[in-house]
Amino acid sequence: MPDGSVAECYAETVAERVAQSAYPHGFEHHYWRPELLHEPLQLTSPSRIFLDSMSDLMGHWVSNEEIEAVLDICAKADWHQFQLLTKNAPRLLQFQFPPNVWVGVSAPPTTMFGKDLSLAQQERMVSRMMDVLQQVDVPVRWMSIEPLSFDIGPLLRGSNLQWGVIGAATNGPKAYQPEPEWVENVLDVLDAEGTKVFFKGNLDWEPWREELPIQSRVRIPEVSAAVQP
Repeated sequence: MPDGSVAECYAETVAERVAQSAYPHGFEHHYWRPELLHEPLQLTSPSRIFLDSMSDLMGHWVSNEEIEAVLDICAKADWHQFQLLTKNAPRLLQFQFPPNVWVGVSAPPTTMFGKDLSLAQQERMVSRMMDVLQQVDVPVRWMSIEPLSFDIGPLLRGSNLQWGVIGAATNGPKAYQPEPEWVENVLDVLDAEGTKVFFKGNLDWEPWREELPIQSRVRIPEVSAAVQP
């Protein structure tokens, strides 16, 4: 954090406090519950379903078979829109995604796996992420820029994103606002490319924006996955 403190992981906090019963082995344990996979099929009202609010489906600890099982359900539940978000962008190239899955990447943090990342390392990661997204065949490619912790805007030129989510750095209830110039630079680039912009609730900015890509329902007549749940 800008004040030198180390931020807590919000997902870990949720898992080990209010949702502790669902994480009996702690947050870092790899949970696989195939008996729950069919729940989206039972939800008849078209919805947006976030696949990665407490996880990373493309994490190195997740098997290909498990990923294919999730994507198979996404294809079958084609009246929903599923939002996937990962920090492990290169693995996206190993899979084909149904057109009702929005594929996104997270902006590089300042620290990863216990080590500080230099600005040059963050810039290289962004370049690699954008290169990967260009190769992913889905209607909606997006990026979560939360936290907006460095001047990432110029690196997004030509990225062909359909959606950008912008947020501040947070440590529990405390939010650290990004430099106004960083926000302006991101907005200039995304607006110039026609990218929809969504502000997270922790961002202090006016005028407020909560835009979503417009995507009509897509029928997927025949999609098969390597593994059935």
